[in-house]
Amino acid sequence: MSQTATKKLSDGKRVLAFLRPYTKWVAADSFVIAISQVCGDLIPALAMTWLVDSILPDQGNGNLLWGLAILLVIAAVLDLVFMVIDEYFCHYVAKGVTIQQKLKLFRHLQKLPFSFYHRNQSGELLARVSDDPDTLHNFLAWEGSSLMASVQGVVIYSAVLAWINPLLMVTSLVLGVIFYYGSNLVGARTRTASADARREASSYLERLRESVTGIHLSRVLGVAESEIESVAVIRKRFIQASHRELKARMQSYVVIGSFNGVAIGVVYAISAWLIWNDNLTQGEMLAAATLVGVAANQLQRMLRHWLSVRRTGPALDRSEILLSEQTSPAETEQGLILPEVQGDLLLEGVAFAYPGKTDRVLKELSFAIQRGEAVALVGPSGSGKSTVVDLLLRLYEPDAGQLYLDGQPLSDLDARWLRKQVAVVSQDVQLRNGTLADNLRLGNRNASDETLLQAIRDSGLQEFYDALPNGLNSPVGERGNLLSGGQKQRLSLARALVADAPLLVLDEASSALDPITEVLVNEAITKRRRKQTVLVIAHRLSTVLTADRIVVLENGCVVETGTHEALLQQDGVYARLFKREAEIGENLAV
Repeated sequence: MSQTATKKLSDGKRVLAFLRPYTKWVAADSFVIAISQVCGDLIPALAMTWLVDSILPDQGNGNLLWGLAILLVIAAVLDLVFMVIDEYFCHYVAKGVTIQQKLKLFRHLQKLPFSFYHRNQSGELLARVSDDPDTLHNFLAWEGSSLMASVQGVVIYSAVLAWINPLLMVTSLVLGVIFYYGSNLVGARTRTASADARREASSYLERLRESVTGIHLSRVLGVAESEIESVAVIRKRFIQASHRELKARMQSYVVIGSFNGVAIGVVYAISAWLIWNDNLTQGEMLAAATLVGVAANQLQRMLRHWLSVRRTGPALDRSEILLSEQTSPAETEQGLILPEVQGDLLLEGVAFAYPGKTDRVLKELSFAIQRGEAVALVGPSGSGKSTVVDLLLRLYEPDAGQLYLDGQPLSDLDARWLRKQVAVVSQDVQLRNGTLADNLRLGNRNASDETLLQAIRDSGLQEFYDALPNGLNSPVGERGNLLSGGQKQRLSLARALVADAPLLVLDEASSALDPITEVLVNEAITKRRRKQTVLVIAHRLSTVLTADRIVVLENGCVVETGTHEALLQQDGVYARLFKREAEIGENLAV
């Protein structure tokens, strides 16, 4: 994945951009926070002035004293009420922003070229779509309102300080600016350390994913201990990066934390000088000291939360890098939808090389398949058989030539609609954690139970199905781990039969089937050939004997075409492959 992205906005402005759709909520929360601060900090601070300068000199006027006490109680209750409202507003906005960002990133992933997924690790992508938005959520939910409260508090308390004595206000602001720039310097170091920690966290997540999903392989190979060691090494790097981030944060907190003591000390000194010169009453001095302490705490909190904004920056960078990835026209542009599909397929002069590769997998490839015809693609490994399927599904676009469906170029057709016209059964079976019925209906949501049961019978799963305690509602496990390899492949075939698409592609679909089941499956497919175009891709040539026509590929080109018997008589590439397979079978039998 590209690691560069045009940085148009600062971290703070980017966070504010996420809040734009929630302007009314933010404004309401700002109002609530302001009232809470008046009740929680400002009224108690000013009460000190009234107590010292008015009530106590009047020999503790009972009515005024009780009135002041009642005012403070009411202010405390209101402060609590508005704090609860603030928490609700804050989490509501944070949830909304995070959900929208996650959906935006996930939608973008669906539109990226298929080659993108070959260049990037799934753990890294999961971190960018899930963990990075969560970083933004944590800031908005737990620190966002506090940052806004700090900014408001500095403004409110500075205004009151200016009313008490302008010199106190100017002094506190000057100190605040000095410490802001000081914290910003160490904040840059915190941001860099946070980016490193996030990168190591993604690597750790990817390694964990590989280890968990590959647990069968590691146990079969007896390398469980080495798996633990490799994860421990990555975990150690992650911890070291986290420690560097923590160290940078602590340095920032030292700079910020020193502000409170320095500011209060300076204000006390100036207040004493003002009292000495009769420019400040004792009550005003106590109120000013209280307000400066509160303002210093607010500024301290503001600087700390600003560091959190800087730590959020790397997560926003990674999201922007992902969103800047060029989308695939096949996934974004709406193409032509045919009113009816006959199933005639034509490849004409197709040439293709995978992105980043110079050697072409396909070179001037041309052949045709008519509706109701079963055509097999065979050839040595690397001859381009499976690549034809990728081009048919528009996962990639050909570099030259064109594929046609019913005489219409595939590049003009809507890619999502096109894929619904092609049912694919591959060697690498993809199943979801759900019931048998859930997996069968993936290609046809409206399929009836009878349709599912018929597909189960046709795919050779009847015996397996009869042994299930819950029938169609039986779970298949995560990635189908409750099924054997052959059962997975037959379930994949049943799913393709349920889809009932005009084109059926069998890409090594019988590699895990026993010979008897393979015969049953071939018979079921033969029955459907009257209304489906079937493309069979196989290395095991025994699976293509019943095909109407066999197309032999070598080095990305068609070298032979014909029936099984005719190709054997030609004594060419197909005959050589068939004889080699027969010899291997004989050796294994011995």
